[in-house]
Amino acid sequence: MGDDGKQYLLDRTLEKWKNRRVAIGIGSETSFSGTLVDFDEEVILLKDVTDYTGNRARELIAKIDDINWITLL
Repeated sequence: MGDDGKQYLLDRTLEKWKNRRVAIGIGSETSFSGTLVDFDEEVILLKDVTDYTGNRARELIAKIDDINWITLL
């Protein structure tokens, strides 16, 4: 499967997860959880975000290239 197939799988999966709570890992030590609001080929947008230490934010935009993993909570 080429890169186009992988992107299609990512798009399909994220579309199903919209408006649901997800967790993302950025780098080796940083993770965030929040509600998936939207995404495109470059970034994802989360709202009502909490990081792994408990800090809160209203929204987070993360580059998809910087994300190591995404899980549905």
